[in-house]
Amino acid sequence: MYHDKVWGGDETDSFLQCLSCDVVFLHPFPEDEYVQDFYEKCFGTYMIERSTEMEWNDLETQYKKLSEREMPLRKPILNKYLLEGSVCDIGSSTGFTLDYLNKKGFQTFGVEPSKEHAAFAAKSGNKIFNTFNEIDSQFDNVIHYYVLEHVLDPINFLNDCLQILISKGRFIFEIPNRNDAMFFLYDNSPYKDFIMQKMHLFYFSDKSISHVLDKLPINYKIIKGQRYGLKNHLQWLINGKTGSLNLSTSKQTEKNYKDFLIKKGFNDYLIIIGIKK
Repeated sequence: MYHDKVWGGDETDSFLQCLSCDVVFLHPFPEDEYVQDFYEKCFGTYMIERSTEMEWNDLETQYKKLSEREMPLRKPILNKYLLEGSVCDIGSSTGFTLDYLNKKGFQTFGVEPSKEHAAFAAKSGNKIFNTFNEIDSQFDNVIHYYVLEHVLDPINFLNDCLQILISKGRFIFEIPNRNDAMFFLYDNSPYKDFIMQKMHLFYFSDKSISHVLDKLPINYKIIKGQRYGLKNHLQWLINGKTGSLNLSTSKQTEKNYKDFLIKKGFNDYLIIIGIKK
């Protein structure tokens, strides 16, 4: 047993850990039809309850807020590692990442199961598919952000990604790190009960994601990142909820704190940079 409570689940749900490969997984596992139906029809409603500040019913506002929150973190990696040519974003949402890349001169494509989000992303000129099965070409780059933890079969999913990637093409994706500070350094129960959610079927560490990637035709490296800073962690430790504590801290203090967590291996996300063999 890894954790006995699942946000959005019921009393029979829990998370178990494989002591061999280190992966953490939801038990009991949901049916394929349930997961597909959820992402086609229910994801927005689910996220309204988890993230009230994001305006999940208003795609224009969601696009703006996600872009403001995510792109400062994504731009440095994308600008450094993407190859010229085409990019396919798996789980492209409203298309805010694709729009940035389109302006940089890339041919932009996406895969998005939510028809509403797919239509929104297509308005700005991106070609959006609803499933892998609709794709009949390969791309110079394939990317995805916070998708792998949601899929029923991570190895098959990653193989699908590699199938649409050219030989020597670039593969970039980002996932939560299950060894983050709030879980392992501070052992914060409210955080654990919130972060271990029903639609995260898997949680990976650098050890477990390496176990998966070593089975694939890919050369890769793992970069550690830290999204949340000292004020967020103090909010959890003092008040037991999301957000930031009303406290004045300098940018340097926040940077030093994040750098410390990364150095000690308590970072909250992992970036995988790969090249298809």
